[in-house]
Amino acid sequence: MSQNIEYTEKVYLYSSGMPEELIKKSKTILQDHGVDLNDLIIIEAPENVPEGAIMITLWPHYLSVAKVKRVREGSIYAPQLFNIDL
Repeated sequence: MSQNIEYTEKVYLYSSGMPEELIKKSKTILQDHGVDLNDLIIIEAPENVPEGAIMITLWPHYLSVAKVKRVREGSIYAPQLFNIDL
């Protein structure tokens, strides 16, 4: 049973320089977890992500789902909610 990602407005996928094939796989998996691809914004750096947004970091073997609690002077504090295996 997959865990749905609850969000409002947009979801930010921080690709961190991963290959395009891994980004495509991540999109499919995120759809399985309730993310509409029209709401997905792929970013190359964790910048300009608003407070309260869901930010997902793409790693080679999993996706780390976090909620942005605070943005201050270019730093983001986003406690991890859960991981999704790829």
